[in-house]
Amino acid sequence: MSEVGERARAALPAVALLTLATAAVLGLATLTGIAPAPPVWQVVLTLVAGLLLGVAATGQVRAALTDWQGAAAAEAGSHRRTRRAAAVPATVDGPATQRAAAVAVHDEPPPPQKPRPPRPARPSWPRIGIIALVVAALVALLWVPRVPVHGVAAAVFTFVFGYAAYALPVLPLLLLWPLPRLPRATWPWQLPLVPFVDRRLWTGAELRDLAVATLHYLRERVLTRTTGIALATLGLLHLVRGNPSLLDGGTSRAGGLVGWLLAEPLRLLLATGGAIGLLGGVLVGAGAVIAASVGRAWGTVTGYAVLAVAVAVPLLGAGAGHWLGFEYYLRTEQGRVVVVAGLSPSHRQAVHDTAVAADGLSPSLLALLDKGLQVTGNDDGDRIARALADPSKAAADTYVGDQFELKAGECFDWIGGSSQLRYVTPCNAAHIGEVTYVGHLPFLEDPGRDAVDAAAKAVCEQSYGAYLGVPFGQSFLPLDKPMLPPGWTPRPVIACSVGAVGPWTLKGSRTVAALQQKVPWGAAGGCKVEVPDALRVTAEQPNTRCVAPGPQQRLSVPGGGFAMDLEFAAIGKTAGGARIGAACLDGADLGNGYTFEVTADGVIEIGKLVGGQPAKLAASAKPKNAGPPTTASTPLQVTCKPTADGGIELTAFSTGNRKATAVDRTNPVTRLSPRLMLANAGAGGVVMTTMIFNATRV
Repeated sequence: MSEVGERARAALPAVALLTLATAAVLGLATLTGIAPAPPVWQVVLTLVAGLLLGVAATGQVRAALTDWQGAAAAEAGSHRRTRRAAAVPATVDGPATQRAAAVAVHDEPPPPQKPRPPRPARPSWPRIGIIALVVAALVALLWVPRVPVHGVAAAVFTFVFGYAAYALPVLPLLLLWPLPRLPRATWPWQLPLVPFVDRRLWTGAELRDLAVATLHYLRERVLTRTTGIALATLGLLHLVRGNPSLLDGGTSRAGGLVGWLLAEPLRLLLATGGAIGLLGGVLVGAGAVIAASVGRAWGTVTGYAVLAVAVAVPLLGAGAGHWLGFEYYLRTEQGRVVVVAGLSPSHRQAVHDTAVAADGLSPSLLALLDKGLQVTGNDDGDRIARALADPSKAAADTYVGDQFELKAGECFDWIGGSSQLRYVTPCNAAHIGEVTYVGHLPFLEDPGRDAVDAAAKAVCEQSYGAYLGVPFGQSFLPLDKPMLPPGWTPRPVIACSVGAVGPWTLKGSRTVAALQQKVPWGAAGGCKVEVPDALRVTAEQPNTRCVAPGPQQRLSVPGGGFAMDLEFAAIGKTAGGARIGAACLDGADLGNGYTFEVTADGVIEIGKLVGGQPAKLAASAKPKNAGPPTTASTPLQVTCKPTADGGIELTAFSTGNRKATAVDRTNPVTRLSPRLMLANAGAGGVVMTTMIFNATRV
């Protein structure tokens, strides 16, 4: 047989072992759903990689096969029984001759037995002592929480080795078992020191020798030692747990930094399934070589047991890691609220749809879900998602505070300006707030104070629309801080409230703006807004258009319509050149929208703003028996609402039979919000005093 044939025959056991093991693990990962089936070219590439690893491990696998055959032969020889005596036919010599023949047969010596290989010598006492110290140190650092540096050590080791860090105290014990190795030269540790010792760079021959020696060393350690099993397990943990990111801490709950470094290049080249198959082949190959070494010294039964443990435990542990040990977070994905199983809020291993749509959820609830709200599982996520999306299902009768009780729909006042003690008062009398919702938060386990506060705010926003008739985020009226019980109790009861805007109830009023609203009125440059007894808007510079609320309030309602009721007057020496009234403007750009202005002679003009440039749409007649804003207060009622054909209908009424109407169908502005407006002419110092301002959705 040729030399090539001899080498191929010698490599056949190792190639068969590594290739078949790779194919088996790849198929198992695909069938169990741990990884999707890779494309055909990546499957072929994976099997080729397994074949090459088999060629690299030829010497080690053949030596292991020889050890196993020797152990099997030794066991077969030790159990072989001596040949029984054959029946001795009767002869003329009589019974004595027969007895002699039988004795001769029984005395036949057994065939020579192949001696069992000697068992490995006991490790030296210094080796045992060092290993014991290492094990004790790792046990103290990783398994004993009372050790002062336990937290730091656990964090460091889990970052590097992931979940396998907790098995580190056991691994040094394997060093007590001396495994045989093929003859090879000692790793040239002097070569890396050449630049420091000889003060020169490496030669080509030195670099080649260093690379070859390193590859030989790694081949032995990875393919024939427990090191290979440990490294393959770390890589498998990273792959089966969804390839977590190194930056968000997810790798600490998988294969750690080592697993990430091993598995990520393989995953990019072979896909997840191929990488799992190749690492599984390495694990099986290393386990087989170790089992052969154990079987050589302790018998094939022990070898089979070691093989089962070395292969089954890592594969089963890694496989279980595909389904177990994850955290669950409520998040939004493709317009749905879903439960994401992962190792961190940004990691996705599995996704479960809660059947709750994200459309219509309040801004704070969406922000909470974007951040990730931790739950205990899919069922818990379903329950919490439905309760947060529809707080009415978790409504409660009464919120019990410190010496007070409140119910939804009740109005309340304070005892003292800064006191937390509230008492119920009629809504048609002076009051400071109104309870919009009383109900339970859906948490059965404490998610942490930050999550409770965020969820309480989200529930208050989500229930806002059911009480006022206008969804939260489409009104200027803010919510007060939620009332929460002290400490933690399962399903805590909270109370939501809004500040009062007058001696009336807000329930079902669809109010979106009011003179007493608790939001900043901040005006743009050149304007000033004050809120003493009435709202005062001052145009401090000439040719200025002042809007209140100002640009920092970016409320805009797509397709929203509003009705505004206001009463105002103009003050100042130059008030005769001012235009005062209301507007429906795009909150994102106050230079776009519609204006309702009363001129110096009392005429109501409806205009359109595009890019800050006004255009007149309609005007009323001059007032009858009613003065202009400069001589008397002027009441004004305006509406801006969408029409069925996509236009915007604009209407303004006032005393003195003043009425103006218009319908804008030419590129109408459809994102609107209610505002007060003051536009002065050639001089500053004009003041718009507003006594009444109330806006509702229509």
